Amino acid sequence: MPAELRDGLDAMFRSGGLGPMLGFRLTGWAPGRAVVELCPTAEIANITGSVHGGVLYMVADAAFEVACNSYGRVCVALDVSVHHASAAPIGQPVVAEAIEVSRSARVASYRITATAPDGEVRAWYQATAYRTSGWHFGQDRWPEAWRSAH
Repeated sequence: MPAELRDGLDAMFRSGGLGPMLGFRLTGWAPGRAVVELCPTAEIANITGSVHGGVLYMVADAAFEVACNSYGRVCVALDVSVHHASAAPIGQPVVAEAIEVSRSARVASYRITATAPDGEVRAWYQATAYRTSGWHFGQDRWPEAWRSAH
């Protein structure tokens, strides 16, 4: 991937959104992968005092969004399923890592795992993305060899 396009994607992935409001941020990404970290506060607790499942979903969805768009192709979610494995305590960081499982011309699958610092799984997600024919920043900016391969 050309450096100027990677820099453009990085700026797009890190700009705005719900992350700053809810306390999560993108910590790293590469084609087909992304890592987002949440530092939960009491404002995002559920009625039992742990991190609200909807917030965990948003963190996982943010990692999924970056991972599936990380080749430069415009992608949108088709479906996401979740399994909540353990409560995420307020004040304990949660890391959501999205990893590509498979990718074809039009559909890609991802597994997103949200874990505690000790590796305990808080939730895991199976997500499917539709890969549109569009390219971030316009198709003509992407080298033909890159577009053909991705």
